[in-house]
Amino acid sequence: MKNNTINKYLGPKEIEVIARLSYEKASLFTKEQFDKWFGFNEALRKQIIFRLKRKGILTAIKRGVYFYSPLESGPAGSNINEFLIPLVFFPKGNYYIGYSTMYNYYGFTDQIFQTMYVLNTSLQLEKTISGMRFWMVRIAQKRMYGLEK
Repeated sequence: MKNNTINKYLGPKEIEVIARLSYEKASLFTKEQFDKWFGFNEALRKQIIFRLKRKGILTAIKRGVYFYSPLESGPAGSNINEFLIPLVFFPKGNYYIGYSTMYNYYGFTDQIFQTMYVLNTSLQLEKTISGMRFWMVRIAQKRMYGLEK
C-alpha cells in the first residue's frame, strides 16, 4: 500500500517546486530565481508561493525574497542563518552587525541573544523572521568607520 500523505497535503506543482528547491539547496531565493527555475506564469507563481507560505514551507523575508524550510526539518521547520538576512536588506553592504550579537560571536559572553542588531545607514526596522528578531538600527554615515572590504 502506498503512502499518499504528501499527495493529500501538497499538490503536484507544489511537489515539483519543493523537489527543485531541495535539489538546488536554495535556502534563500528571489522571485526572479523562481521564475528562471520553473517558468510559471505570474498568477500560478503567486498561488504556489501563497500556498507554500500558508503551509509553513516558505517564509517571506521581504517582498520577492523567500526562505525555504525543507520538509526534512519537520513541522517546526529549519532555522535560517541569521547572517544571510542583512545581505537581503542591504545589498550595497552599507551595514554591520553589532552590539550583543557580536559579543556572543566573539566569545565575550556566553549568553545567546534572540535579537540580532544590524546597524546601517538607510533603514530603521524591527522584524521577526523564523523566530529570530532583527533590529535594523539606522546610524549616521560618519559612524560607519573602521570597515574594510
